[in-house]
Amino acid sequence: MDPFTQIQKTTQNSALRKTLNNLMLFVKLPIFFIMVLEIVIMNDLIFLKIQRRQFHIVLHKFLRFLILIHNYLSGRLLLLVLGYFKYKSLFHNSTQNFKYLNLQSYCFYCTRTSPVDVFVYITYFSPSFTHLSIKNDQVKGKIISYGRAILESFQINKCGFKEFTDGYNIKDLMIQIRSQRTGPLMLFWEGGVTNGYSFLKIDETIINEIYSITRFAKDPLQKPQYIHTNPQGMICLQNDDRMILIGNTPIQMLITILTNSFCSLEMFFLKFQPYNFIDHLPDIYQGFVESKIKRELSDYSWKHFDEQIIQQNK
Repeated sequence: MDPFTQIQKTTQNSALRKTLNNLMLFVKLPIFFIMVLEIVIMNDLIFLKIQRRQFHIVLHKFLRFLILIHNYLSGRLLLLVLGYFKYKSLFHNSTQNFKYLNLQSYCFYCTRTSPVDVFVYITYFSPSFTHLSIKNDQVKGKIISYGRAILESFQINKCGFKEFTDGYNIKDLMIQIRSQRTGPLMLFWEGGVTNGYSFLKIDETIINEIYSITRFAKDPLQKPQYIHTNPQGMICLQNDDRMILIGNTPIQMLITILTNSFCSLEMFFLKFQPYNFIDHLPDIYQGFVESKIKRELSDYSWKHFDEQIIQQNK
């Protein structure tokens, strides 16, 4: 299935349903804006500034604990407002024998089909979001604010890889989030958005970057930080009522999110194993999307996304 094709809904809303949708929109819209604004202000203007100060490690750990609690409560309430009453826990569908450790220094490769993905990541991880640039076979990243991550998730032309040369490699960003306790690091590694039925093909440059981080974690200076394991994983969301960016304006996306109700959401997590998997990652990814989340791995890549979608919307 083409990951860039908008999924057409065959059912037409009745007059009663349209009235209920308008009512939900009227009630939810101010609540949604207030809650999103509260999350952005607390994280971008308060928590982040405190984290960047030099305190004793105990205070940083306590602050991190407060941030996780705040974002979990605020995020879960926001998801409830959006209609997500049924939700399976993070590691319900994780790989076998995975032990839940402190993941705040890890690097996660995430998929994205709608702003809901961003809200879920904030709720459960309180992460650092990034922009990624692939240029001259090098991956560079920049940490961005929660406000920017949320706003851009409503705009399809903002969801691809960027073009900049003044960013940092992923290893340096991981060291930064570890020292400031602002992790884990979230990378939207597909370089685009899909319709939630197929995933974009992995870029070879990204695979090489993943392998370089594997070697980085095995460095004697880094081993104690990651307990001799690979500090990377993959996260995908399964949304019964897929709300896609493709073909939608920001206003259409906002209306769709606010008028959905009683949605179910499930998170799938795959932690990369600590071995040389550079030649096996595509197969691992293929098996993950087919066996765990029952989707297809497309032959399309982020380059097709940039050519077919982003250029049309500029």
